Amino acid sequence: MKAQAIVLFATTLIAIVNPISSSVLFASMSAKFSVEVQRRMANQSAFAVLVIMFVCVWSGRFLLQILGISVPMLQAAGGLILLLHGISMVTVADAKLTAAEQESAAEEPEEHWKALAVVPIAIPGTVGAGTITTVVIQATTYRSPGDLAIITAICSATALLMWLAFRSSGPIARRLGPIGMNIVTRVMGILVTATAFGLLGRGIGGLLPGLAK
Repeated sequence: MKAQAIVLFATTLIAIVNPISSSVLFASMSAKFSVEVQRRMANQSAFAVLVIMFVCVWSGRFLLQILGISVPMLQAAGGLILLLHGISMVTVADAKLTAAEQESAAEEPEEHWKALAVVPIAIPGTVGAGTITTVVIQATTYRSPGDLAIITAICSATALLMWLAFRSSGPIARRLGPIGMNIVTRVMGILVTATAFGLLGRGIGGLLPGLAK
């Protein structure tokens, strides 16, 4: 992998998981629990994020081979998914969905904190379709052991970043507020949308090589 591809993948992955947005979601769902439980939830959520991305890196390519899905097909589909995801971030549609999730989570009893840490905080709150598609495409495009090690390292760093975001979710949510949260989500959505167009273009070019001439 070239340095440009590494930076692009890392930037896209961070933009999609959106640490600030995910930390606000985490803060809202863990607010009713004690500080100790919140820390344990942060550990479990970050670990779940790490496991999901690891599975995508090391098993995603084999699953595509079994299903007979080519890289251009995945790139085109992934571009569409990322495009929709980015547009929803720009229009703050995800903020409305998060509010509904927060209301439903508030009704859960305390013994369910482990389930909440995985669903919906880790998935789909942090690792959704866009994240999974991005990681699988990267691991399918760059297949050498060295490249997969780099991708794994980036995923590990992203999971660590999410752990830090979860642990500091309370202060972040209080300082940003709803307006700051919407601004960050929109900016991240623009980055994701721009990446989606490039990915979609490469996918279409691979499926229809005549258009690339």
